[in-house]
Amino acid sequence: MTQKKIEQRGFVIGIAMNLLMGSLGLFVYHITQIQALFVDAYFTIITLVSGISAIIISKWSAKTSERFPKGYFMLEPLYAAIKSCTTLFLLTLSAIQVSQKAYQYFAYQKGEVLNLAPIIPYEMAMVVLCLSISLFYSRQNKRIGGASTMLLAESKSTKIDAIMCGGIGFAAFFVLLIKENSSLSFLLYTGDFFVTILLVLFSIATPFKVLKNAFIEICGGRLVNEEIQKEFETCVCNHLGHKYQLDDCKIYKTGMSFRLDIEISGAEEVINVTQLKEKKQQILTELNQYYEFVHLNFIYA
Repeated sequence: MTQKKIEQRGFVIGIAMNLLMGSLGLFVYHITQIQALFVDAYFTIITLVSGISAIIISKWSAKTSERFPKGYFMLEPLYAAIKSCTTLFLLTLSAIQVSQKAYQYFAYQKGEVLNLAPIIPYEMAMVVLCLSISLFYSRQNKRIGGASTMLLAESKSTKIDAIMCGGIGFAAFFVLLIKENSSLSFLLYTGDFFVTILLVLFSIATPFKVLKNAFIEICGGRLVNEEIQKEFETCVCNHLGHKYQLDDCKIYKTGMSFRLDIEISGAEEVINVTQLKEKKQQILTELNQYYEFVHLNFIYA
């Protein structure tokens, strides 16, 4: 199975699971009107919609044309960047909304007791489902050497969803133990504010990290994954042998496409072009066993 097929199959399974979770989330939010559940449910809906987009991009990015002879791989980090920005927007929006609700309670004593009873079993199920999908995405990406920027973005996003579900469920259980005349009774009205703010603070670094990596790929920056860098350099050194010395190996990654600019030097003044072509083909043959889209250039110093 090709890298693209593995990636696309991962998204199809993820879409089916997210459709189920999103429907359940919106149903429970409709019953309880708890803002933290709004964040939880719409995280899932965004993942569902983005999963459909990811399949389309995955099928399209490897196609070539006269204008784009190496494919449309830049769409993949662009997708990851948009997904991260959407996640950041949703986190910010939910923090603002719960803050307004908490302000109304503390300033004017306006508010309603949170309906927490349906939340705990729902959140327990969601944590299991979200972690399962996140792990599935991660394993599918490992099968293709961590080459998929989109699978990485989906794995991180779904993991955030799992964290938020777990936090909401734990908080709901804690608040249910509070009595009306307790000194902590304000949590019966504002518990979702504290939970949402804590979860936002805990989760917000992840989309920034994905956004940073996507930005590097879009701008043509060098590979940030040291494990893949080492793997490629080892392969190149093994095939170059003793006749050529590897001076530098610059690797550029855009989505699932890799470009290697290999600087070499040798004792001989005359370059054996035929031999270098053979070595190039040997290197590509080995790398293509794990990475489907690799381009290689030799630079003789």
